[in-house]
Formats: sequence, C-alpha cells, structure tokens
Amino acid sequence: MSMVIKRLIKAFKSKKKYPNRFLKFYHENKKRLLKQRKSTYHLKQKKGICVRCNDLAVKGIVFCKYHQQKQKLYNKKARE
Repeated sequence: MSMVIKRLIKAFKSKKKYPNRFLKFYHENKKRLLKQRKSTYHLKQKKGICVRCNDLAVKGIVFCKYHQQKQKLYNKKARE
C-alpha cells in the first residue's frame, strides 16, 4: 500500500508548471545532476586539476593560479 501512495505523491509532484524546458529538466533530474557534478569535482581534485578550467591546480588547492586570484577577489568583495 505504501508503494501506491508513493506513486501518487510522485505523480502529483511531477505536474508542476515550469517557465521553460531547461528548468523542468533540471528539477526533474536534480539528484542525478548534483551527484555527477560532485563526482567530477572529486575526480579533478584527486588528479590535481583546476575544478573550473582543467588547467594544472596549485598544490593543495583546487584552483589554478588564475582561478585562485579570482576567488581571492570574490572573497574580498564578499567580506565587504
């Protein structure tokens, strides 16, 4: 009986209206997409590749020199 209820809830949730097909795809596949992004991030981190651009990362950091500088500026601006 609980399976029937779960199916009804899932069917009810899927009838949401989205402003465009891209948002619809994202929300319907959110769990899978986030899992993919996480695994890609960790693979790049282990290989020593920048997680944003595939260049060689600075040792002990997940960004290359360029993105490390961008991150420093972003953090400085965010603190202000």
